Amino acid sequence: MPLDLTLKNAHPYEPSKSLVAKIARRLVPFQERRDVRFKLDKPVVSFTFDDFPRSAIENGSDLLEKQGWNATFYVAAGLRDVFNHHGQQFAAEDLPALEARGHEIAGHSFGHIDLTYLSQTALIAEINRNKKALRAMGVNGPIDNFAYPFGAVSALLKKTLAGQFKTLRGITPATHVNKADLNGLKSAPVFSGAKLDHTMTLIEGLKSQPGWLTLFAHDIRDTPSEWGCTPEEFTAIIEAVKNTGALVLPIQSAIQHVESNRVD
Repeated sequence: MPLDLTLKNAHPYEPSKSLVAKIARRLVPFQERRDVRFKLDKPVVSFTFDDFPRSAIENGSDLLEKQGWNATFYVAAGLRDVFNHHGQQFAAEDLPALEARGHEIAGHSFGHIDLTYLSQTALIAEINRNKKALRAMGVNGPIDNFAYPFGAVSALLKKTLAGQFKTLRGITPATHVNKADLNGLKSAPVFSGAKLDHTMTLIEGLKSQPGWLTLFAHDIRDTPSEWGCTPEEFTAIIEAVKNTGALVLPIQSAIQHVESNRVD
């Protein structure tokens, strides 16, 4: 049976607002880095979906497929069949179906919890539980990439998970130009409102300064959550990316492309 997180997710997560926590978050980008340096002649964009609600298929990946593009889905297996603030979450059969169409299934925590509070032993158990559950739901491809739930990350977490995954993605909105920390990939939100405007600015910037931009989304529906967008807004993002002439690749393919353009 899937983990019942309906009530838990009725009150969305908020990070600690203590001064110590705020200082720690500012230091993390400089700690436990695993940098790759590269030079791109053409921009690269990766669409990613977190958790994920079924609307991310119906109004997200289905639209990407019309462009011949594929995405990365960071899946918290414990959210299977749950209904929460993002709407109806994925069903088990969605995963092999997405994989069969060329999309990438990637790692998250099983219960979509803040991993920074776990001991190292509990952390590894949580990650392995998620991988095992994804396999049980029919995922056959490599689960080589990971997204930090809520973007919550610490130096210890980066160090521990670096041995488990090729890349670890956060939620800092920025483009990777000439360099990326594989333990802390940046990503721009596809959320309604001012954040969407900023993401559009990042996309437009690819025309003058080629880099690797990853985007992340949750629900895509007419009445989205605070962490979602409408189908019309997602379509506008797709059009903006098309206008840059970027290569659109899931994370696994994107990192291979970036590493093939590596410089010392």
